[in-house]
Amino acid sequence: MIFLFAISAFADQHPKIPLLDENGDNVIELAKQNGQKLVINGVTYLKGHPYSPEQTCGSCHDYDAITKAYHFQIGATEVSDDFGKKHPQFHDPFMTSPGQFGSW
Repeated sequence: MIFLFAISAFADQHPKIPLLDENGDNVIELAKQNGQKLVINGVTYLKGHPYSPEQTCGSCHDYDAITKAYHFQIGATEVSDDFGKKHPQFHDPFMTSPGQFGSW
């Protein structure tokens, strides 16, 4: 239990960082400028480009090491370029899997 608390306390201290797309552009700012919204179950989301973990995290962290972690790999066995188009219930044509792999 102490170990979990220590991880939680450490995570709270991570500086806020912008989510970047594959070109290094801030996806939140682009979505705000774009003005497209998506409403799912009464919750409104800004609609925009997928974020890039490599661009977002890779400038400070070892990208090759962190992409082997559990959360990065969820859905990796079901990945396909047209997954989001084939599964409209996920409301995002950019998705490439049902897990974190390929999601944003």
